[in-house]
Amino acid sequence: MATRSATTSASGPATTRELVGLGTVIDSGKGPQLCVGAVATSLPPQCDGPPITNWDWARAPQSDSANGVRWGAYAVIGTYDGTHFTLTRPVTTPEAFTGKRPPDPSTADYKTPCPTPSGGWRVLDASRTNQEALDAALAQAERLPGYAGSWVDQSINDADGNASPEAMNDPTKLILDVLTTGDIPADTAVLRRTWGGSLCVSRGKRTVAGLQSIQLKITDDPALKSQFLSDGVNYSTGAVDLQVIWDDGAIQHRMDAAYGKGLVRVTSTLFPYVAKGS
Repeated sequence: MATRSATTSASGPATTRELVGLGTVIDSGKGPQLCVGAVATSLPPQCDGPPITNWDWARAPQSDSANGVRWGAYAVIGTYDGTHFTLTRPVTTPEAFTGKRPPDPSTADYKTPCPTPSGGWRVLDASRTNQEALDAALAQAERLPGYAGSWVDQSINDADGNASPEAMNDPTKLILDVLTTGDIPADTAVLRRTWGGSLCVSRGKRTVAGLQSIQLKITDDPALKSQFLSDGVNYSTGAVDLQVIWDDGAIQHRMDAAYGKGLVRVTSTLFPYVAKGS
């Protein structure tokens, strides 16, 4: 799944309901901020997001500091006015957070969709089952008119998890998966000219080219500038996954109206607070 991210802008729709943020709170000299986008894994880390109006480091469970920057991983509960986050409950750690967590609809399932062939997955032509052939086959797949995604499935590799990269990525012990909206037998025959290892060509929902065109439109959408965090083409679902700071349902409704229901799936970094057991 190809993803893109952008520098965070902390402006979004206001709400008086309690929301949850799970992640890094950082103060690099501008005051405490709730990081809602990507966090650079430097020392100190780098990230930004909505300022927290009533943060008190003395009440935070634990924090680290380096080069004048203070940060920590927390679960924060509060209100979001579209620019600032205000705590309404005591701060805790993500591990100690007991409220309900929403399911992650952007999770991709990259298991091999084809049934196991009679006799199991095996190499058909060893001379065309190497890294060079795999790279060529992946490039060929992307040229298919109905190309809808590709990946390698290493589940048939019995190497130990601590084995060398060469053992873990052995071309003879992986399945090349390709999704297509075109003719499956014909596309299989094309790929077999290059790849002699295990191969699964199956039906994709939408072409990558079509989904990438939606990505470009989302990038140019001025109404999303203040909310956009990242997006990516999800091969397994045939959709564009769009992550924003906070969506009360209006962004998802607008995406459904613009592109069709299910083509863009919106998730929020902030999510409504629901006590466990409620």
